[in-house]
Amino acid sequence: MRNITLFMVSMILASAGCLDSLKEDLISCDNRVGDCRYEILQNGKYSKLHIEISYVSDNEPSSEALDLLRQRINEVTDKTSVTISQNSFGSTDDSYSLEEIIEIENLQRERYKSGDEFVIYILYLNGEFEDNDKTLGLAYKGSSFVMFQEKIEDAAFLLISAQDIEKAVLVHEYGHLLGLVNNGYTSPHDHEDPDHPNHSNNEESVMYWAIESQDLYNQLDGEPPNNFDSYDLDDLNLMRQGKL
Repeated sequence: MRNITLFMVSMILASAGCLDSLKEDLISCDNRVGDCRYEILQNGKYSKLHIEISYVSDNEPSSEALDLLRQRINEVTDKTSVTISQNSFGSTDDSYSLEEIIEIENLQRERYKSGDEFVIYILYLNGEFEDNDKTLGLAYKGSSFVMFQEKIEDAAFLLISAQDIEKAVLVHEYGHLLGLVNNGYTSPHDHEDPDHPNHSNNEESVMYWAIESQDLYNQLDGEPPNNFDSYDLDDLNLMRQGKL
């Protein structure tokens, strides 16, 4: 009996690393949009941030849009560095379900949070979202979102370029990863649109509900905003300080 007990204890100790890994998978913030906000905003556990981008050939992100995203990240987080990597892949699809999007991420994604580095994954696709053909971008996991580049190009109008729209949608989806608006927390400000949960009621905020839809030209006067408004920034600041 004593030998059996010692054997069981040794097995538990040997598998402790596996148990820790399993626990991390089960409670990982990556399972739900907004749950990674503290890991992205704060530098206690992850002082560095890496952005991994996979894009369908000929649908790569614009360098100006990525520069803006890096700028917004530096403005609202405590990260000591923000790095970006990109890779392309082929696809003959022109419509993607959420299940297919997740499958593509599983196939293409190379980096995950580890050590002192948190990783955000961005997927740039051609075609459209199967469930809503007006969708320009969609945050679907705690550290992942997708951009529909062809739909963004189709949404350009008058003096508003596809790049202007891409910048707005890119920062908008990043904002969803941060939990904006009221996703997992309660803001001290009344800035959530009651008809569009987790979106701002201020059309001058990048979190305005119309930003991620191809209908934005019917809802906005002029160039879409690509910055957080004062209420958004206050929410993020309080979250970064651990007060919200």
